[in-house]
Amino acid sequence: MLMYEFVYMGFYIIKGVDKMTKFEGKTVVVTGGVSGIGEGISRAFLNEGANVVMNGLPGEEAGQKLFSELEKIGKCILVEGDISKEKDVNHLVETATNNFGKVDIFISNAAAFDYYVPILETSTELWDRVVEVNLRGNFFISKAIIPHMIDNGGGSLIFIASIAGLIAGHGGAAYTTTKHGLVGLCKQITFTYGSKGIRCNTICPGSIYTPLSGPFLDGQASQIKLSKTPYGTYGQAKHIAGAAMYLASDEAEFVYGTTMVVDGGNIVRKWD
Repeated sequence: MLMYEFVYMGFYIIKGVDKMTKFEGKTVVVTGGVSGIGEGISRAFLNEGANVVMNGLPGEEAGQKLFSELEKIGKCILVEGDISKEKDVNHLVETATNNFGKVDIFISNAAAFDYYVPILETSTELWDRVVEVNLRGNFFISKAIIPHMIDNGGGSLIFIASIAGLIAGHGGAAYTTTKHGLVGLCKQITFTYGSKGIRCNTICPGSIYTPLSGPFLDGQASQIKLSKTPYGTYGQAKHIAGAAMYLASDEAEFVYGTTMVVDGGNIVRKWD
């Protein structure tokens, strides 16, 4: 609501504005929401008026520090848990609904990386951990959140995958396999539950600078490769947050089962 103090030469002089933010009253859950891309997404939705439920691993100092900062900005809670454990995922959804009534948007960002390990050098332990988080975890998330969203008239489920879900060379055997699987899971969810109001979409980031990726992207080889892409360097968390906000918004009401590549043009051709 605008309050006009007076009119001068046909222009309204605004005395005060009750700002209506884009996601006012909406509840967003962000797994892996306390650092890197997840932190960028949590901040972006909070700044747009959403109730934000951030998930991080138990005992993560970064999670507690971020929560202490963000709770001064808007309505947010921190729920610790490992998404590869079904009870932790169920607890996350239950806590979100107990605090805010329902979940409108669920952004599955938490992931495990394999540091480019080839298949012949991948241990069973590494393979299992990456599969447990990147696929098993999203299986648990889907089973927990889809029925809730259907009961509440629909919702937006967004998977953060990777360009490693589309091509090889941006992860090792386990990571590449699981990110390809996540793209497929999104399509199958859309096929089965899209007509029930579930808008499931996938974002495939390229090289995004985070605390995890920094050591790789700072290397000379990576810098040379990225300099040849259309964008010319790595992306930032804000680029993925912007894509997530679009897919979660009413403007994307006709967008179902898509795979949105946000990579600065990295995969339009081979740059090596």
